Amino acid sequence: MRAQGQIGAVPALEGEDRRVLSRDPANVEAPEAAFLHLITPASERFLRCHFAVPDLGQDHAVEIGGAVVNPRSLTLPELRSMPQVVETVVTECAGNGRAMLDPPVSGEQWAHRGVSAAQWTGVPLRAVLELAESAVEVVFTGADGGHYQRSLPREVALDAGTLIAYEMNGAPIPPRFGGPVRLVVPGWYGMASVKWLACIEGVEQPFHGEFQAHRYVYAPGAPVTRIRIKSIFVGLPGHVRVGVPARLSGLAWGGEGVRRVDVEIDGEPQQARLLGPALPYSWRRFEVLWTPQAPGRHAVACRATDVAGTAQPDEPEWNPLGYGMNAVQRVEIVAR
Repeated sequence: MRAQGQIGAVPALEGEDRRVLSRDPANVEAPEAAFLHLITPASERFLRCHFAVPDLGQDHAVEIGGAVVNPRSLTLPELRSMPQVVETVVTECAGNGRAMLDPPVSGEQWAHRGVSAAQWTGVPLRAVLELAESAVEVVFTGADGGHYQRSLPREVALDAGTLIAYEMNGAPIPPRFGGPVRLVVPGWYGMASVKWLACIEGVEQPFHGEFQAHRYVYAPGAPVTRIRIKSIFVGLPGHVRVGVPARLSGLAWGGEGVRRVDVEIDGEPQQARLLGPALPYSWRRFEVLWTPQAPGRHAVACRATDVAGTAQPDEPEWNPLGYGMNAVQRVEIVAR
């Protein structure tokens, strides 16, 4: 559990076309090329840190205590000896899109690239955690100085999808992404998936820590939780030829899953084709073929709808801390 030191400021990750929002702590957007993959390579994943990255040794263990039946210390070898599961999960920074808000708000000015997908290997939290009947929440503490703490409701913590993960994309989790062990909470914004997991504690009263009650809230008493439905274009052509079919494609995701995506061209919606596997916690690729009939500028937009019937709004829902921006993306394409 003990951090053996700090890695400190993390340099800009490999490759170009990455917006570095800050270096200490490190906050870096994914490059445009990252969105060509359904599974984001580690070298192209976005990076979000509140504090310096801790340098943890191989003896790192997770302490489990509080309102639980069996307090214990869980080592990495013990985790790896248990039946494992693999989940493909989209993780989005809750502040992704903050730079698009008007009037502007403070905080890291993420555009659209604070989101990635990974295959996580680990153990369901409920396989190692038996809560006392009196426990209402579970508090998770990271090893980055103990400053970052988040809680989950009892039912979310014990959901089959909530993982203690020790591998990302088939390899040990890199330290900058929360290794050697982190929490993964599918369907929730990234703030819930506590990195460098050091302590798990059952509590009998709701937790009101800094990153629970004062940060990651839309308003007092309105916490940020599940990912809002969202879509973005990927690899969109800047120019197309009149009379020649053009492929317009992108990605859509949300905590409740994706039911459909509509691409609007000059105000006329067309239902896109969804491609690839419909995994419960991942994103879907979409595409439409469009043959422009006239030269000039054409307004193009994408709007996703989740399985509950909620669609992306035309305008962002402004809030003082700039969370959950999921407005329809609008761009222009020139036909010649």
